[in-house]
Amino acid sequence: MSRQPCSFMNLVALLALTATTTFADQPAPALALENFKDGEELRYSVPILRGTVPDKAATTVTLTNLTSSRDTRQIEGLALDGKFKVLADLLPGRNELVLKCGEKELKFALVFKPQTNPYIVRAIYVTDNTGDTTYQTLDPKDPQNYAAKMSTALLIMQSFTAERMNDLGFGRRTFNVELEESGRVKVHLFKGPAPAETYYKMNDQAWYANIAARLEPLYPIKQAKNFVVAAYTRFDPETKKMNAHTALGGGGQGLFGSGSMFTWPSELKDVQPAFMNATRIDKNKIMDDSAGRNTFWGAASTTIGACLHEIGHAFGLPHTREPLDIMTRGFDRFNRAFTFVDPPSGQNKDVVTFKPDRVGCFAPISAAYLQNSRWFATDARAWDDSTGVRIEKIGEEIVCEATAGIRYVSFAGKEGEAFFHTTLAEGTTLRIPAAKLGDAEKEGDVLIRALDANGNATLVRVSELKRGPFVQDWHFAPQTQPWTDRDKYPNLDDAARAKIEASAKQTPLRSSPSREVALGRIFPGEVQNVAAYALRTIHVEKEYKLKVFTGSDDGLRLWVNGKLAQSVLAIRGTKIDSESAEVTLQPGENTLLVEVMQGKGGWGFVLRLEDAEGKKVNLAPEGRLERGEY
Repeated sequence: MSRQPCSFMNLVALLALTATTTFADQPAPALALENFKDGEELRYSVPILRGTVPDKAATTVTLTNLTSSRDTRQIEGLALDGKFKVLADLLPGRNELVLKCGEKELKFALVFKPQTNPYIVRAIYVTDNTGDTTYQTLDPKDPQNYAAKMSTALLIMQSFTAERMNDLGFGRRTFNVELEESGRVKVHLFKGPAPAETYYKMNDQAWYANIAARLEPLYPIKQAKNFVVAAYTRFDPETKKMNAHTALGGGGQGLFGSGSMFTWPSELKDVQPAFMNATRIDKNKIMDDSAGRNTFWGAASTTIGACLHEIGHAFGLPHTREPLDIMTRGFDRFNRAFTFVDPPSGQNKDVVTFKPDRVGCFAPISAAYLQNSRWFATDARAWDDSTGVRIEKIGEEIVCEATAGIRYVSFAGKEGEAFFHTTLAEGTTLRIPAAKLGDAEKEGDVLIRALDANGNATLVRVSELKRGPFVQDWHFAPQTQPWTDRDKYPNLDDAARAKIEASAKQTPLRSSPSREVALGRIFPGEVQNVAAYALRTIHVEKEYKLKVFTGSDDGLRLWVNGKLAQSVLAIRGTKIDSESAEVTLQPGENTLLVEVMQGKGGWGFVLRLEDAEGKKVNLAPEGRLERGEY
């Protein structure tokens, strides 16, 4: 098995054979660039250039960047039936380019203006405790250039995303990466603390969590999504088992095994040859993750595309019902953005010429979310972390409100598949008929996902809406208390508590967009070993029995009129109705004070109310209790 068994000349011959059976008698087109204008500005460095060539029998074009002295100054591209596709590697600033096909040439310029968006996708290669960076391959001459492969993969993922966003009218919006002066993506190397065998014994979720916890101190995810590949993925020919192989994404990380990295292109000039490489994979000796195509090109497409799929999950995208969406199985067709045909494979003995609408894509429901994400902002801007979208089910409507403005709302049903979305260019209130839930609610819980104009995401399940209303408007005491001993509550006597209550009453009422009041947004500098305090006053005309349901991350104490009504000393995540307490309100003003302890990680609480008859009660901003249908 050679390192590059399908040479560019083999590729050219394959296209020539295909071309003789596809082009018809039509007027010869000009040598022209179709998807960019002369002098156009781009915010990413490796565009896919598409256009026409006058010779329908041509199988190649050559692009030269006269401004560049890099190895990528000249790149060969593919042509078929009067069309061409070729990649360009742009330097910051104006790039003078020359496209040639036979004796014909076209001169034009493109301007690369690097993004200033601090929200990036960061590439990280992780090893076990030996520091061994080798990925599995059967080629003894494999250069083991993991950094070049990860860089090239991320650059073409970035380019693919820009083109697919542009197809839907969003412009060439794409995520930002850490570019080095050479034009390659910076790839960080991290040596894990355990031997490979330790990771082999972990299930996917445990392995993912272990990697995320190890990387967070060095590579924080507040402004990054970590694209992580593990060096120690190994196929065992005897057991036919893949060790340390996964494709898992969410939160701040996409984690992948390196089992198919041997099929990935190392340089931009290798991208199209890699996606045309019909060499068969011996699945008895090495991993074959090619969706049944059993070829190098199939494995390269599926696995690089799957990397983008999992990064999509890290951005916040769910699966969809669109077959060609990257967020379903569209990643198997990732290759088609760069080629004109699928080479022979285990599924097709002959070359398959596909139509332009059969290429992997981002479906509108996915692209509309990305358009409003901070990771697609292109330039630095001021963001307000404290806002979000408040979602309620009122009667037969889903009501969404956001002081900063609503930009996107979607529904995802069974197995997390998004099936409905809507967007707003401006506006702070959106009402969606509950009928839009359709039969999805009968099949399982429906997740509502929303973004406001600050790129703040709100996630809530319809089942949670039915359990509300929740108390989401609070006064927050400006001071916190230390909590360093997990076996004890914070040291808070009556005098200190009264002082906290008095200071909280002086602060304005703040509205949480989500059911869980996220204290990290209220106290952004206080991330661990503290307790925070939230207060509400309730006005009743006569004695009133009330049931208070709470849940928190981490521990919690609740006082009503200075008397302790609930206490939970725990390290835990927030769950609705984790505990409840029965309290009696007195005529006049009553004070409800919640203390929430924070070890590390998530920090917040949920609280809702019922009356003595078990009917849901809403606490209005002015402090009145309201009963009704929720």
